[in-house]
Amino acid sequence: MHKFLSLTRVTLKNSMGMLSDGNSKKLTTILLYGFLGICMLPLMFALYFFVDTMLTNFHFLDQDATILALTFYICCFVTFFFAIFLVPSIFFFSNDGETLLALPLKPEVILGSKFITVLIYEYSFVFMVLLPSVAAIIKHGDLGIVSILAILLVFLLLPIYPLVLSSIISLLVMCFVPFFKNRDRFNLISSGCTIVLALGFAIYVNSASFTQSNPQELMELLLSGNNSLIAVLGYLFPNAIFAAKAIVENDILQLIFFLLISFVSLLLCLLLAKAIYFKGLIGFSETNSNRKKLSHQELGKAAHQKNRIITYTKKELKLLFRTPAYMMNCVATTFIVPILMLLIPLVQGVTIDASLLPHEIMAMMNDYWYYFLIGGIVIGLFIGNMGLVSSTSISREGTNLMFMKYIPMPLKDQLFAKVLSGIFLAVITDILTIVLFGFLFPIFPLPMLILTLAASLVSTVLANYIGIYLDLSHPKLVWEQEATAVKNSISGIIAMFGGWGCAALVGIAAYMLPNEIIKYASIALLIAMLILSCILHHKMDSFAFKQFKKY
Repeated sequence: MHKFLSLTRVTLKNSMGMLSDGNSKKLTTILLYGFLGICMLPLMFALYFFVDTMLTNFHFLDQDATILALTFYICCFVTFFFAIFLVPSIFFFSNDGETLLALPLKPEVILGSKFITVLIYEYSFVFMVLLPSVAAIIKHGDLGIVSILAILLVFLLLPIYPLVLSSIISLLVMCFVPFFKNRDRFNLISSGCTIVLALGFAIYVNSASFTQSNPQELMELLLSGNNSLIAVLGYLFPNAIFAAKAIVENDILQLIFFLLISFVSLLLCLLLAKAIYFKGLIGFSETNSNRKKLSHQELGKAAHQKNRIITYTKKELKLLFRTPAYMMNCVATTFIVPILMLLIPLVQGVTIDASLLPHEIMAMMNDYWYYFLIGGIVIGLFIGNMGLVSSTSISREGTNLMFMKYIPMPLKDQLFAKVLSGIFLAVITDILTIVLFGFLFPIFPLPMLILTLAASLVSTVLANYIGIYLDLSHPKLVWEQEATAVKNSISGIIAMFGGWGCAALVGIAAYMLPNEIIKYASIALLIAMLILSCILHHKMDSFAFKQFKKY
């Protein structure tokens, strides 16, 4: 136990240090995290509003636990999805792997300490979902002692089961593909597998139970009360169901089941680690590179002078696609939203026939064009920095940042090319999202979809400019593997969650304000975004010059 506690303390200290950019003072870092917390408030408020409304509507049907279980399911999925990317990085590819192998430590001790580290990371995402949900249930319910105890235990233990699932997947993948000694190649393949698993899970959750129930059966479950509708959620995350029932029904037996699932799953994970963890940990630190000899003709073609901004942008994109860590964290994540939009409705068999709708409803959509404008702004803000391309473009340079000063290309052009690479990938995601949305729901007129796309382009450009400004202010230049520059960049985290928070604010405002105000406010907001993007582009060179003096 002493070795475990000591190793956990050291691992946490090293991991928390990875979140620092290496330059900012401690107070500045605290303020940045405080700002990040403020950015999350709109998302938390939106979730509280959703849960509160659902509880109000379903309380008289005695389905309170179903609503709470649904939010816990969301929480478990968020934990599982983020852990799928985080676990391999901390369990296997951290720089302390070879050092720990040489120490007299058991595999379950090493993995247990790293598990605690990942768990603490996950708490930041879990609390964002749990706090509004629990606040809503406290408002609606008269909670007993067991319910209060269950709430406290849920905050601490709910992420354990989904984190164990992702850990077991990583352990099995790492152990049974030992012939991939090239770390980059292994990262690419294993990350691709985890994305497929995550998408498969999402499809399962959205289709497995609901597609097997006809509307009459669902209505019978809904009207029968006693939280019977909870059965449609399935039991992939049984801990969420038992936790919700323990809180709503004040049931000690349900709480015991929740505790058993959490602790037994953790025990099984540690037993598996004892058997195969060292097999997966050994030999995954090598990185190879291929050397290609260019002919005279190829060299002349490669050295032919082209437009420098386009060439630099291509260089940035090639770096993103060729580096596995960047490919999986910056490029692949930007396509998850459109893929989910396409697969989930197709699996569920959701179709909408526009011919069945009255002509008046179709024509009415043109009168509410400003809602499509708002929708485009929300999409652009949500997607703009989701791939962390622009918001980590300076951090990804690492110790090579000084070369940006020396190469014969103005700094403003280099930064503009970096922004263009982020805009390019985000715009592709915008287009795919809106096109797929129009394909799945053909009730929306084509001009309105084009208007949505145009608005999304404006907000996407602004989001990327803000992202690179944040990274110029606090780049993470001290890192030893590429994944760290992306996953642990505070500027990237703030840009992503800040964009999501702004998108939530715009959506909430559009819901609450009257139509006449929304009509003019949407146009004003779009114009303001255009003007702000132009200002940021114009001032980027001077701002970067000041910041580069500090590095």
